[in-house]
Amino acid sequence: MKFTFKIGSKIKEVWSLYKKHFTNFLLLTIITFVIQFFGSQDNWILTLILNLINLLLSYVWIRSILSLIDKKEFKPFSHEMTPSMEQYWNLLKTTILYSLCVLAGFILLVIPAFYVTGRLMFSVYLSIEKNQGARKSIKESWNMTRGYGWKLFWKSFVIGLFMVIGFVAFFVGSFITYPIGMVVLIMMYREFSLFSRTRVTTTEESQTN
Repeated sequence: MKFTFKIGSKIKEVWSLYKKHFTNFLLLTIITFVIQFFGSQDNWILTLILNLINLLLSYVWIRSILSLIDKKEFKPFSHEMTPSMEQYWNLLKTTILYSLCVLAGFILLVIPAFYVTGRLMFSVYLSIEKNQGARKSIKESWNMTRGYGWKLFWKSFVIGLFMVIGFVAFFVGSFITYPIGMVVLIMMYREFSLFSRTRVTTTEESQTN
């Protein structure tokens, strides 16, 4: 079995979703950019507070987009899209552990860090979707991406370049490329999750036969 995910066709698919929910995407992107801008100041206390708020926004982004992909309502500013304290705590722990794993890869060499990024890139999504702790989310991401670390890294890298295009060309373009890129990334997570389950089932059936 091979995992195929054509980024170009997914961007075209997401474009219609972006136009349909333009206002919500625009407001969410503006809030995100404002928080990130003020979070880069020299005041470390303010930076810490805003980074914690930015993590809250990350939860809202991912939870809302998962709902959208699953053909449910896209209401990022509703109560249902905000995390409980337990959900936020799980996300915070997972984000920290993920960052430490990638940092360890950089300490070894740059290339291992890229590989680790590809293997663990779904850990945050798993934590949010399943409301599970850091170690379980990291372990599950590592297991489900076995054999696809490099492929997933390069695909996420290309999507990341697409998101940055809006900043490089005209800043206003980022209000289009950033949210579309976010949706494409989470679509890749959703499709790879399905692929991973199918792969496991196929392997178990072949072993039984």
